[in-house]
Amino acid sequence: MAARPRLKLTSLPGFDTDIYALPTPEARKMALDMLVLIRDGRVRGVALGKHIQTGDLSDCYKLYFDPDGSGKPRFRLVYRYTPNELQAIALEAVAVGPRNALEVYLRAARRLGRT
Repeated sequence: MAARPRLKLTSLPGFDTDIYALPTPEARKMALDMLVLIRDGRVRGVALGKHIQTGDLSDCYKLYFDPDGSGKPRFRLVYRYTPNELQAIALEAVAVGPRNALEVYLRAARRLGRT
């Protein structure tokens, strides 16, 4: 059986700013590690939907993470799968940030032009 081709990993403008805004090097590394796990098909987040507060994120997924691991995860990663001209599908990082109200989801909606 042939190995599945690796997804191309892209990000929306501003995602790199999100990464650098995470409070610790461990949180930044874990966010990037999570993207690699998603890209490689080893992890999959929970599908988002269309909500009044956050807009239409129905083509996106969320993944919770926290390098501390001692309580409720403090960070959210939003990503989606997109068509790609060279491959059937690509992985696009949309937003990442702390669990402050709905801020990471609102930022994702803004970046996707859905506010």
